[in-house]
Amino acid sequence: MAISKERKQELVTQYVDMLQDARGIVIAEYRGMTVKQLDDLRAKLREKNASFIITKNTLLKIALEQVGMAAPDDLLAGPVALAVAYEDLPATVKTVLEYANGNELFITKGGVIGESAVAGSDLEAISQLPSLDVLRAQLVGMVTMPLTQFVGLLEEPGRQLVAVVRAGTDGLINVLAAYSRKDAA
Repeated sequence: MAISKERKQELVTQYVDMLQDARGIVIAEYRGMTVKQLDDLRAKLREKNASFIITKNTLLKIALEQVGMAAPDDLLAGPVALAVAYEDLPATVKTVLEYANGNELFITKGGVIGESAVAGSDLEAISQLPSLDVLRAQLVGMVTMPLTQFVGLLEEPGRQLVAVVRAGTDGLINVLAAYSRKDAA
């Protein structure tokens, strides 16, 4: 059934709005799946702040080009749907791959991250990446580590001086205590 030109423009606008907020997308083929199965996947993706939509390929290509993302023709053939990650792309990819492993009708074809198309075989590597929060924490750790070490180096001469003075005073006290015991005896 053909759709009107106005409806096509509405869909392109919806796709553009969705893709502008996306960190990346996973493209999958869903041929033969029931509405309940698709709803189950949608619910799992909502938990990851992602969405799952069935698209019109030609309109999706137009929207991808408008937002400056790759529009791979080989991935956009046949009945495709998108898992759109709005926050944590690795978690979204992992959820989609886990769902695909449990459903032979659902096939992951690949994905798009910015201007790059990603093959289906590379999705597993993306799913293993740490979350954005973990990456930020690692970055903060890498930045603060040298500063912490530098402060430690600055404090070290003071610690050594205190240790030498303490050792000297402890030694002097021991000598005086031994001398006083010798005099008392």
